[in-house]
Amino acid sequence: MAYRVVLDLSHVLPQIKHLKVDLGVFGRGSLILDLDANDPDDACYTAFKEFCDVVLEQVSTTEVKNLLKELKYDFIVAQMMEL
Repeated sequence: MAYRVVLDLSHVLPQIKHLKVDLGVFGRGSLILDLDANDPDDACYTAFKEFCDVVLEQVSTTEVKNLLKELKYDFIVAQMMEL
């Protein structure tokens, strides 16, 4: 199934600004992703995993990994719809 996920990254971006990584499409305060997933929970997981992958490709320290674990609680899915 396909899902459109609207993310609000306004709580996440200030916390990772000091890393100075190129976040690409994730560098904006809000973002719309079209994802293939089995269910809505999987779509949320996939969105967060894509974000983490972008960061970890550039900086893969233990500190960053721990920060990403904490950020999952600030990662806001503002809206989701099935396509």
